[in-house]
Amino acid sequence: MEIALHIDLLENMNLKLNIEKVGQEFCNPQKKATNCLRPCYALHFVLFGKGTLIDGNGKRYELGKNDSFLLYKDEKYSYFPDNQDPWSYIWVEFGGTGIDEFMSLCGFDRDNIKKHIVDFNDYVMLMRNMYDSYDASEVQSLRCTAYLMLICGKFIDHELAAKTPQRDIRNKKQLRNILVYINNNHMSPSLTTEAIAQLHGMSVRSLNRLFLEVLDMTPIEYLNAYRISVACEGIQLWNPSMTEVAKWAGFEDEAYFSRVFKNIKGMSPQEYKKKGIDEDPFVWIKAKGMLFR
Repeated sequence: MEIALHIDLLENMNLKLNIEKVGQEFCNPQKKATNCLRPCYALHFVLFGKGTLIDGNGKRYELGKNDSFLLYKDEKYSYFPDNQDPWSYIWVEFGGTGIDEFMSLCGFDRDNIKKHIVDFNDYVMLMRNMYDSYDASEVQSLRCTAYLMLICGKFIDHELAAKTPQRDIRNKKQLRNILVYINNNHMSPSLTTEAIAQLHGMSVRSLNRLFLEVLDMTPIEYLNAYRISVACEGIQLWNPSMTEVAKWAGFEDEAYFSRVFKNIKGMSPQEYKKKGIDEDPFVWIKAKGMLFR
């Protein structure tokens, strides 16, 4: 089964994953070296013990517990267990398209196939769930692919976190909860800056600073922009009156709604409706990676 999904981080890349096999092995210390040209990709997690891997260029990797390594398709590798403390590992083999680029987001490339993982047990839990899902059922590939994507998502999170200041990460997490609240309550007339700040245990000044640092806009600017996006979506999907769409977006005053709409979109809501504009109303917040609906 082949699953294609669009990753915003890769914009125009169409990733396709096909799970080939999931397995685990407790190696005998006398096991001979595996020498092969890989027919597909294989992601391994070393559960116990030690082993050695040599790539096609002769680069040697000493691997042990809490290490992960990725074998690339069409590359030759030789790997074998330590004769005193042989390794055990769990792995998944997969094929598809766009995988080299996708795995580079996870921190792997053909010249650097090893990662040492701090929160190793979290990855192993997902791998064991994947192993249990490899059961010849009709949804086997769907479940296994889902677990692989969760694993890759954790890798990508770590890669991004390593490149992002901790303050920025904390701010985005804090703002996420506030945006979810605003988005879910955008129709409420009591949704003021003061009310939002109080509900989230912040001062108005701190709330404003948080929005400006992450989104480069104030809470009220965000709320109005979000409401206008909701209005545009409503106009595109159904044929509402301007009174209906204003209320749907969270504006009690239709005249004020029209002024805000024109200020943000450069035209009145009537003109927007007449032109039949087909756009993504939320592209502005998607570009910031902070859309929570």
